[in-house]
Amino acid sequence: MTANAMPTGLPAPVAEALAQPEAPRRGAVEAAGYGWATATWGEPADPPLLLVHGVTSDAGIWWRVGPALAAAGRHVVAFDMPGHGLTGGWRGRHRFAETAADIAAFVRAAGLERDDLAVLGHSWGAMVVAHLPEAGIRPATLVLLDPPALTMAQMEALMRDPTERPYAALGEALAAVRTAYPGWSDGDVTAKAEALCRFDPEAVRAILLDNGTWDAGLAPLGRAAAAAIPTWLVRGEWASGCLVPDELVPGIEARLGAGRVITIRGGPHSPQRTHPAETVAAVLRALDG
Repeated sequence: MTANAMPTGLPAPVAEALAQPEAPRRGAVEAAGYGWATATWGEPADPPLLLVHGVTSDAGIWWRVGPALAAAGRHVVAFDMPGHGLTGGWRGRHRFAETAADIAAFVRAAGLERDDLAVLGHSWGAMVVAHLPEAGIRPATLVLLDPPALTMAQMEALMRDPTERPYAALGEALAAVRTAYPGWSDGDVTAKAEALCRFDPEAVRAILLDNGTWDAGLAPLGRAAAAAIPTWLVRGEWASGCLVPDELVPGIEARLGAGRVITIRGGPHSPQRTHPAETVAAVLRALDG
């Protein structure tokens, strides 16, 4: 049975950081031929937590969740993926394993290859971080946030979303996102609109259509390199826009372990936008084991 992530019981500093999130410290790390644009929160001496975003987004998606997780005693590090945000510079390496190898180089260059490193990936980011063990990075905890389990036909349908396209002007992107997602906060609308003005459309097309069937990251997690890494799945509900079908959940939980699938009631594909408290509660539960 899957657990329901509830916002009640968040530590006071975490709840306060959600209500009044601090802006990140901005920086850059050179690795694997990219200048990775970074956003960080928290103290560098604290256990590191790496946040990896999905397609057509960037590190801005963590604007509220990042500082909240830092308030729980984590050094939170996010970055813009290749072909996205201010990192840009996509070099045709769209396969999940290729991107994982590039992220592994980032982890080492950023000084994050530690025994207490935890990694959280959302959507495409979740699919990629599931390959990190084969790239030589074995996190202490791995959290997959709504990794899609979709057929190629379903992936092709995502490409036809009229909002998920590049925009030349921020004002146009803001208007489109506000219309498509009227329930989002101003911070989430702005973060998404900025990301839509920055991604490389050829990179996104290759990522979505040239990686084969998306399987929620289960294939790489079943290989020897990922053995014994505590792995959690946090998802929304299919009826609300989650991309992990309900019928697959029992099998995923059997693979990951009892209680390691957390369903956020009413959560969509990106619950960090609509259910930030529940998302933070779910991630903290996973990090606490």
